Amino acid sequence: MEKMSVDEQVDLLMRGTEYGDNDLKQAMATELRTRLIESEREERPLRVYCGYDPRTTDLHLGHTITMRKLRQFQELGHEVIFLIGTYTSLIGDPSDQDRLRPQLTPEQTEINARTYAEQAFKILDRQKTQVRFNAVWLSELSFAEIIKLASNFTIQQFLTRENFKLRWEKGEAIYLHETFYSLMQGYDAYALRADVQIGGTDQLFNIVTAARKLMTFLGERPNIAIIMGILPGTDGEVKMSKSPFFPLQRICTVK
Repeated sequence: MEKMSVDEQVDLLMRGTEYGDNDLKQAMATELRTRLIESEREERPLRVYCGYDPRTTDLHLGHTITMRKLRQFQELGHEVIFLIGTYTSLIGDPSDQDRLRPQLTPEQTEINARTYAEQAFKILDRQKTQVRFNAVWLSELSFAEIIKLASNFTIQQFLTRENFKLRWEKGEAIYLHETFYSLMQGYDAYALRADVQIGGTDQLFNIVTAARKLMTFLGERPNIAIIMGILPGTDGEVKMSKSPFFPLQRICTVK
């Protein structure tokens, strides 16, 4: 990729983002511009990551949206981390769900994680991609440390989330362990000392509220949220799921 000015980079990297709030989008663009200027001045690439929970054995078409954004950062010379959520997937992200996700066993997660990186390299540059596993640091947190992290949030914050709100109004159970997912993802950002975190619109709370708040609490500069629109599913409404009909492995091998 040809050398681009900072403003051109911001325009490229913010392309396709959706925040549901123009002020928030502008704030993230401003922070990104500042961080890119510092990156050039210090000759230090930004640390950019996106997490993928191995809930199944295949990445799917919807994952390519965030992976292509990672690839843009790579082509601009930044450090890209493909994070496999070997620990977060034990809970399962409730962000896009109106019901409790089934919990996976560590054995199921390990089996599913084996193929993720190889599939990702169909889009990402293998030589420029770090593959990390969040069980490395999340499994080491003590109960006291988790309580300390949790003290940054209120129950009300979680109940304003659309999926939890709907379940609450229906009188359906919201399990306490589901709220831990946001803490875990926020801690991922801290553990990686990320400058930028990429995710879909279903990750807005996890990234903008949880990750930025926890990074600040733990003494790190908060990461910049690059929030991408979600690919609709076959019904045109529900987001693309980890369906066996749309695995990345199959899509990328079809001629």
